[in-house]
Amino acid sequence: MITSIAAIFGGGGRLMATSDGQTASSGSLRWYMVGQATWFSSIGLQFVLFPILVTNVLDETGTRLGLAQVSLSAPALLFMLLGGATADRSDPRTILFRIHLFAALPPLALASALNLDFLSFELLVAYGVCMGTATAFAMPARDATLTRVAGSNVQKAVTLALAVQQTTQLAGMSLAIFASKVGFALLFAIQSLVILGGGLAARQLPKKAGNDTVHPSRLQAMKDGLTYVMKSDVLAPVIAAMFAVGVFYVGAILVLFPLIVRDFYPGDDALELGVANIFFWGATIISTLFLLRFGHIARRGRGVMIALFLGVLVVFGYTFEPPYWMFCLLAFAWGLGAGCVMVLGRTIVQSEADEAFRGRALSIFQLGFAGGAPLGSLIMGVLADVIGPHSTMWFSVIGMTLVLAWLMLKSRLWTLHAHNTL
Repeated sequence: MITSIAAIFGGGGRLMATSDGQTASSGSLRWYMVGQATWFSSIGLQFVLFPILVTNVLDETGTRLGLAQVSLSAPALLFMLLGGATADRSDPRTILFRIHLFAALPPLALASALNLDFLSFELLVAYGVCMGTATAFAMPARDATLTRVAGSNVQKAVTLALAVQQTTQLAGMSLAIFASKVGFALLFAIQSLVILGGGLAARQLPKKAGNDTVHPSRLQAMKDGLTYVMKSDVLAPVIAAMFAVGVFYVGAILVLFPLIVRDFYPGDDALELGVANIFFWGATIISTLFLLRFGHIARRGRGVMIALFLGVLVVFGYTFEPPYWMFCLLAFAWGLGAGCVMVLGRTIVQSEADEAFRGRALSIFQLGFAGGAPLGSLIMGVLADVIGPHSTMWFSVIGMTLVLAWLMLKSRLWTLHAHNTL
């Protein structure tokens, strides 16, 4: 495990064959991981600080928290497919550089507003819209680039990328727990600088090889991508499952976690929410590194479904209003399953999608997580105000159970077998 990561960050300029027949150096993969690290460490910081600003600093309701979280995730519904089409027809390196420059501005503006005591709910929503839009274009470009610099084993590269993502996201969350000591403004300023550094790393990635292909319009490219995915008896069920994850699981983490911490566990809310998220994301790192060490998984669809069922059991445990230590242990168990879902689900899409559609297929996959989250966040925010956050967990339990039953009866995910080592 450690030697695999060291090979990425400490290796020389060794060349390796990519999945599209081109040649990439291990240096390209290192720069890719640097960009991955800067982006997700800033996301980890934001993951803790943003809801704390809404619930504690502004003392907003569950419904308003849901709306604020929608501002972060709703742009995926509008722009993720466009981002995928853009990644397939343009140079992802240029896209990533420009997006990092843009994404460095909102946290800098928020840091200035906090220093001047100008924080408002409307400003947070504007911040969320800007960062959500940046993510909608950055993720497909980053995913499309990974396949080009991955080498011959895509599953290993995907797992490594997720390990870096989760580790650095956890580092960002760990930094966020010191907000009460160093101040929110300083941390958002740090976030801006980190994102800017990622833009410089993106400039070091290899340029996409030019060709004479005549591309359709972006609108037609998006339609073609949707048609391609919906006709696939492998990709369509995976993406449906990811949309359900966005609605029933991501919504719970974004909205119900901060509300439960604020209302049921008195103390330093930034610290307690940060620790709970560290348990969750730390577990995703453990499961991701386990998959990295274990190697090729043939029954990837079955692994996704088992991990999603583990999530149902965990969320059911939350309905009993557990003490804080149990709250964290349940988050840890949930994270173990989440890591498996992210690695295996993304690997299915990476390995099953044709090269011409891979950027769009991956953007639709990401849309499952990010696109389902606005709906889940809004529903759970309203329900939490009416019946309480713990009772709202039943929405996730029942909803995901029905989705799993449908996947078992109507898809071939359970019997899907990988025919290669990607």
